[in-house]
Parts: sequence; C-alpha cells; structure tokens
Amino acid sequence: MTTLQDFTVQLDRLLDQTMASERVAGLAVAVTDRQDVVHIACRGYANLDSQTPVSNDTLFDIGSIGKSFTAVAVMQQVDAGRLDLQAPVTDYLPWFRVGAAFAPITVHHLLSHTAGLVNGTDASPSARYEAWALHRTHTLFAPGQRWQYSNVGYKVLGVILEDMLGQPYREIIQNGILDPLAMVGARAAITHVLRARLAVGYRYLYDDRPPHLDDLLVPVTWLETEMGDGSIAASVVDVTTFLRMLLNGGVGLAGLILRIHKAITSPSGQEGAVAGRG
Repeated sequence: MTTLQDFTVQLDRLLDQTMASERVAGLAVAVTDRQDVVHIACRGYANLDSQTPVSNDTLFDIGSIGKSFTAVAVMQQVDAGRLDLQAPVTDYLPWFRVGAAFAPITVHHLLSHTAGLVNGTDASPSARYEAWALHRTHTLFAPGQRWQYSNVGYKVLGVILEDMLGQPYREIIQNGILDPLAMVGARAAITHVLRARLAVGYRYLYDDRPPHLDDLLVPVTWLETEMGDGSIAASVVDVTTFLRMLLNGGVGLAGLILRIHKAITSPSGQEGAVAGRG
C-alpha cells in the first residue's frame, strides 16, 4: 500500500518534471484530508519580472473553480426557502429571455449546465448585460436534454443572487462563505486593486503556431471581473479550507455552512448534486 510519504514524494517528482517539460512559470499544489493540510508544494515564480517566488500565501485567480462558490451560495438560498431549484429563471428575473421553442429554463438547469445556453464570453464587463443579451441567442437543445458547459449560465445565477439579496456578488460570497470559513486571504472579485497581490498568468508569445520551449512567455490578458462564473482569488491554503468544508459535509470552522442533500432528479430526468445551508 502506498503511504502518504510515498505519494508526496511521487507528487513532488511529477511537479518538478512538469515545471521543466511544460515551462510552467509557477504553481502551488496542496493535499488535504478532512482535518488539515497534509502537504504543500510551491514551485517557480508568481511574477517572472520581479522574481517573486510562489508561496503558501500567493493569491491565484482560480477561474471556474469559482462556480463551486456560486453553487454553494445558491443552495444556501434554497435551504433558506427563498429559492426553488425547479422554478423558471423568470420567477426571479422577469426580463430573462432566450430564443427557444422549449420549456422554460429553471435554476436547476443553470446549476447543472443543462439549460442549452451558449458558453458566453470572458470579455463582457457586465454579467447583467450578458444575461439580458441572451434574448438574441437560441438554446442549443431542450433544457435538461443534454449537458453543455456555459459560463453565462453561472453569470445568470450570480445576477439572481444579487437581485434576491440586494447585495453585490462579492459581498454575498464574502459574507456567506469566505468569512464563515475564515478564508482570510481570499477575495470574491478580481480587481485592479488586487492585481499587485495576484500571481501573474503567462502564455507563450506566439498563438499562431504550436508552442516551443524556447519561445518567450508573456502575461495573459488581464480581466477585471465580479461574476458568478468565476471571480475568486485565493491561495492554495484557502482552497483547501473550502475543500475541507465539502469533505466534512458542509461544516466549517464556524459551524454548518452547507447542508448536503441527496441527489435530486429534475422533471426531465437529469440528476444533479444538491446541497443547501442549514
């Protein structure tokens, strides 16, 4: 049987190989169990220009992992009795429209990526505008019929939360998840003020040809965002705190954050992971 020590040795070896073979600027990886972090590995630089090394406290834009935070916030409202997963989105956003000859899109469809919506764009400055602009699009299939990843679907969820609670998305996540879990370094919005604290993302200089290890690395396009599809900045330690809450059935340092329910089946037959706040 492989021991934890054997595993971490193999993990560190894999990370060293990946850093060299893929020319990764920097990374942080952590392993946690239900009680605590059992291993952390930091490699490379958070900023190549300043040669700032990646550390346990380095903030990363964790991208679409932020959708998990939006889902938790939605399910907190479900358990509080304010939101019905099977209700049409128009119950909460009366102006919401998508070109389709199908049954209405429900909150559950958005959560499970089964609404048939387009993917959306990272370049939009406003989640509310992008949600409104869906009236110019058509669903790709009947809601609940298939799975199709959609960033804009989670942006719509963020707008639902904002209208329901009368708060900006960042405050909803901060007050409902980050603060109760004592994720002290994490933030629920990627802003210019925060930029100096974030690890810099890099890509190869040329995007019109296969990458070569000798090519220059340049910073990726910077985007300021505060939307439900992914706008969380967190350290590797912060992320393990969130994971331990899930591993412990929704219980964090301050008590119950999320009440885990059994899977449910939508009227279309699609199952979805369901949780709520107690």
